[in-house]
Amino acid sequence: MNKNNRRSSSTSGHKRAGGAGKPRGGSVEQGSKRSAARVEREQRSGLSGERAAFGGGQSEVNSAQTGQGRKGAARHASGGSKRAGREQQATGGSGKRPAHTALAGLPVEKNGEYTAEIIGIGHDGEGVGRVDGFTLFIPGALPGERVRVKVLKLKKQFGYAKLLEVQKASPDRVGPPCPIYDQCGGCQLQHLDYAAQLEVKRQLVVDNLERIGKLKVADRTGGVVGAADRYSGDYRMVKDAGQPADAGLGIPESQILNEDVLESAEVGKGMDTAGSAVSAINEADDSVGEGAYANNTGDADLYTGMAGSQGSLRSRELQPLQDTEFVDAASLLDSAGDGDTEILTQDGAGHEAVFAGTEGIVVYPTIGMDDPWRYRNKAQVPFGEEQGGLVGGFYAQGSHRIIDMEACLIQHSNNDEVIAKVKEIGRRLGIRAYREETHEGLLRHVVVKVGFRTGEIMVVLITNGEEIPRAAEWIREIRAAIPGVASICQNVNTGRTNVIFGRTTRVLWGQEVIYDYIGDVKFAISARSFFQVNPVQTEALYGKALEYAGLTGGETVVDAYCGIGTISLFLAKHAKKVYGVEIVPEAIEDAKRNALLNGISNAEFAVGGAEDVLPEWQRAGVRPDVIVVDPPRKGCDERLLDTILQLRPERVVYVSCNASTLARDLRVLEDGGYRTVCVQPVDMFPHTTHIESVCSLIYKGFE
Repeated sequence: MNKNNRRSSSTSGHKRAGGAGKPRGGSVEQGSKRSAARVEREQRSGLSGERAAFGGGQSEVNSAQTGQGRKGAARHASGGSKRAGREQQATGGSGKRPAHTALAGLPVEKNGEYTAEIIGIGHDGEGVGRVDGFTLFIPGALPGERVRVKVLKLKKQFGYAKLLEVQKASPDRVGPPCPIYDQCGGCQLQHLDYAAQLEVKRQLVVDNLERIGKLKVADRTGGVVGAADRYSGDYRMVKDAGQPADAGLGIPESQILNEDVLESAEVGKGMDTAGSAVSAINEADDSVGEGAYANNTGDADLYTGMAGSQGSLRSRELQPLQDTEFVDAASLLDSAGDGDTEILTQDGAGHEAVFAGTEGIVVYPTIGMDDPWRYRNKAQVPFGEEQGGLVGGFYAQGSHRIIDMEACLIQHSNNDEVIAKVKEIGRRLGIRAYREETHEGLLRHVVVKVGFRTGEIMVVLITNGEEIPRAAEWIREIRAAIPGVASICQNVNTGRTNVIFGRTTRVLWGQEVIYDYIGDVKFAISARSFFQVNPVQTEALYGKALEYAGLTGGETVVDAYCGIGTISLFLAKHAKKVYGVEIVPEAIEDAKRNALLNGISNAEFAVGGAEDVLPEWQRAGVRPDVIVVDPPRKGCDERLLDTILQLRPERVVYVSCNASTLARDLRVLEDGGYRTVCVQPVDMFPHTTHIESVCSLIYKGFE
């Protein structure tokens, strides 16, 4: 984890399962545009080695176009047009032929209405449906559902459709508790029961390991998962995507498209997709060009979800979730396999004995949250004006217009209250919001950080200029209105950019930093420093990393992509020596400061690329027993992987925020002599489509 450039998009709000759902508002074409753009990039780059439109987990889905083989393609080419015409008549479609001749043979037409079977979930939470073998992205639909849709846009191999009616609802459909879920875009899966979200996220990891990494995954009974006949609870793989979509389709396990690298150039250049406004303002969170923390930013801020409400949420009750028991993965490993299986031990190195007699990687059930709401410790909200007064919230779909907000259900409640107070004070003092069209006005964003354990609050005013009118009054009123505030800062950003932070930050009042903890490690958090947005799950994630490192107190550990030292300091209390490396100087300074703060003297930090610094340490006599990598979404640098294979540490612990690049890198390490023992998915960001994973690898020569 620890990366920015991660999130977000929007899916649908509906009535509860059992009846026809009302599709959520906004343009489906907008809501899926980023998925399509990513598809085309993947097809050009060949990242996944699969049809990129359906990622690592949807090669079966895409076989409607490719997996059927030449016979299927010929059938579509020869008979698709007639069939499409018949369906258009039957369903009341427009009957208009696509303008582009290359689309003439498709079984669906633009503006036509069809019945689709939903077989998967896309990158951004949209349903992946099929109509006569043709794939449509349908925001708001869930796997296992039968829906009526209207086609909005077509490409050769897939299209976009608007959900008109849910004819057969998934038993996992729930009512999203957020009243503006259909407008915001910060969350994508609130309409999917949380237990099902966890299963979906585990399957994303499994699919990518198999399709991109070409790795074998052990099923939950100790066998090897087969790509064509995998079973996992009630989730079933679609065995033949060439069959009719209604041929006994259940909820398929292969229901997620792999996540790929979100390119900042695409997300930041326009606010024309559902949720992309939120994405753009968060994508470059804390980034100032080359001075930005390129790795390990700790905020996962592409999905921040600055959602608000037209009505106060204080009078609403959260939709109750299905009773679900969340258990640690280790407790599930009892008497699995054929009798040769060794049971997981929790004494450091024992984890590699899991399924020792079984071929395949163990992918544990996703570690979820007991309460998957109000988990974010940081909010960053754009400000604008409406009828002469300040508003702060999120961008309306397809525009740069800011919709006022009152609350966001994934934000800590203190964040909502602070934003409301700052907005109220700013209105009263006549503070003007920044207008990007004219590059005039003052207040661009307000960033709030909350220490979950300490209760300390930092308020950062991001301004288009250094001078703040009536600054003393504003500071005084913020202090009076927010008792827990410990720091009020100003960041100056005068650029014509979607990047939130500028280069200059100064303290207006109070401390330069606030403090919080991950486990028993204390961290100083400044206006620009990077910290995990979900400290509860971060502790679970790092706990698994520590377990997989198998430390006994005598090991030398290298933490590549160390950022501000979050994982390094977590490990240092259990190792002989930890070396952390990070390419960003500011991050290394934070790491050193945090080491001093915790009295940790056995951690050493260096600035540079891990692929360059590790060979220098090797020449100086450093021989790591364990290497921990926690790369950004693009995965590990190729040279770093080569360096790991040259150093051959006994163990590698890989912490990942991107299942597709994780699978790619694991393939390289496996080919170089490592065995991936197990993968533990951790749900750091409930109600979004994103998943973190911790992987344990051991060098085969040490087995």
